Amino acid sequence: MTDELLLTGCLRGDSRHQRALYDKYRVEMFMLCLRYAKDRSEAEDFLQDGFMQVFRDLHQFDAAKGSLQGWVRKVVLNKALQQLRKKRLPFAPGDASDFAHLASADEHIISMLSAKEITQLIQQLPDGYRTVFSLYMVEGYSHQEIADTFGISVNTSKTQLHKARLALQQKITNLVSA
Repeated sequence: MTDELLLTGCLRGDSRHQRALYDKYRVEMFMLCLRYAKDRSEAEDFLQDGFMQVFRDLHQFDAAKGSLQGWVRKVVLNKALQQLRKKRLPFAPGDASDFAHLASADEHIISMLSAKEITQLIQQLPDGYRTVFSLYMVEGYSHQEIADTFGISVNTSKTQLHKARLALQQKITNLVSA
């Protein structure tokens, strides 16, 4: 079923179309939620809240501005970030230059890991590290955008990213060495 047909049916309140829209995007959106959640349960909550928001705001979707998939992704991500802001994530202030001399993880080692293993390692990061890492590395947010989203300084965002990279590097090394 095309996105146009899904959209039309959902806007009419047809539960079959709503289910089809959910089924079409749920796996991709769940993977998105996993990058920001501390565990599967929290990711499921993010996903549920995100899709509730999608169905509430579906009338606001404008196909001229982009794809339905992109719009759903944006709504789900924003809902997850809203939930994280409510938790008042612990962001440790610091100076990113303190970590500039440290090397990044070997790309060969990373290529040996599956997407599931990498996601599990990211989930093990503290909330602040995980969130900044995912926003910066996966979503392409700038440090200024992250700082504005969470009310932190740009330096704090940079520090969280560097600490996340270091922690991931250590986790990857430990996993491969085991």
